[in-house]
Amino acid sequence: MKEIKKRDIFFERNELKDNQILIRKTLVKNELGMHARPASKIAQMAESAVSGIWLHTDSQKVDASSIIDILSMCAVKGTLVSVEIENPDDTPILDQIVDFFETGFGET
Repeated sequence: MKEIKKRDIFFERNELKDNQILIRKTLVKNELGMHARPASKIAQMAESAVSGIWLHTDSQKVDASSIIDILSMCAVKGTLVSVEIENPDDTPILDQIVDFFETGFGET
């Protein structure tokens, strides 16, 4: 697997304009990968969004407010995940979700 450097993971914060999206990339760092507890926490964070929040892997794009969708990604440790928002008002939620990934879902 290609090693991801920090500069590849975080993009500079951009100002969003109408009909633009912001995507930040991160890695699954937790030894157990994505499982029910972190999927539930991510869905709770995403539910408070003004617009859609999406998680992407190489093969899938899922609704971040759906626990089942998140679990269907089968994201193991080392999986590159992109977090996408559609509204600039959701930038704090984007930051919160990326931070959650970066801290190993609070389990490391």
